[in-house]
Order: sequence, then structure tokens, then C-alpha cells
Amino acid sequence: MKERRQFFRMRFGSRVQVTHPEHGVAVFQTADVSDGGLYLLNGPYELALGDTITLQVLDLPEEGPVVSVRVVRRDVAGVGLQFAD
Repeated sequence: MKERRQFFRMRFGSRVQVTHPEHGVAVFQTADVSDGGLYLLNGPYELALGDTITLQVLDLPEEGPVVSVRVVRRDVAGVGLQFAD
């Protein structure tokens, strides 16, 4: 199978605060990150393909920026998110 990723992925396990326009605010866990997006493990509610949400990394020494992301891939363990900003 041909590798389709444009960006190098790095393991990054951190809690993130997710804000969804319909489901509200919840804490999810990341698995990895790249320059193009990140992988989010399943959490308190389901995210659908095409959903645009905001997230903020919680496990930083300072308050992290709030970024907009879009769900571009789903599998049994979670979702692939692409940075929308």
C-alpha cells in the first residue's frame, strides 16, 4: 500500500479540550500530531466526517492556542483531523 501522508507524524499523547457546535465542550485524548493535523482517540461523543471543531491542548505549561480542525478520516479507534486555520 502506498503511503499517502504528506507530513511526518509524531506520537503526541495529550488531553485536549474539544468544542463542538452541537455537542459542546469535552476532553479527548490525542495519539499523534503532524504539521497537517492530528489523530484524536474516541471520546465522550462521536465526531462525524466533515465536522469542524475547535480544540486546545491542555497539558502545556502555558495556555495553548485554540485551533480550528476538520474531521477528515474515521476508524474504530478515533478520527483524523486536519488543521483548518
